[in-house]
Amino acid sequence: MIRLPLLALLLLTASPALALKCLAPDPARDFRAAEADSATWSGVYGWLEVLSHPEGAGTGQARLTGRSLTAEGFSQPFDRDIALQVSCLGPWCGQVESGPVAALLRHGRAGLVLQVEPCRANLWPDPELAQIQSLSACMAGACD
Repeated sequence: MIRLPLLALLLLTASPALALKCLAPDPARDFRAAEADSATWSGVYGWLEVLSHPEGAGTGQARLTGRSLTAEGFSQPFDRDIALQVSCLGPWCGQVESGPVAALLRHGRAGLVLQVEPCRANLWPDPELAQIQSLSACMAGACD
């Protein structure tokens, strides 16, 4: 009899240990990871309009209008449809909403892909100036 209440108590106290722990957003860390990847990546900064977002893992569509990253900073006009590749880690799935973003996009077979992960690697909604400057510095070869 006492085992059932004890088991319930243990399960309730264990739930915080099951919470998703994400690293703080770090554009320099993500830039270095993309640079080390065999895929080609592009940095962008602008307005993301989410056209479709899957429930859970899957593929959606968006349009991103703004500037792409070059050695001179975010200097190249950018206006393209992109794919959203949403992934999940257990019950936690990546989410993205329409609005200002900075992001690293992977070049895929069918076009540019924004990987939407639960911990938001490669994606900075409503980016701070320091995040924009960090990405620009990395592209110029001065990644901190």
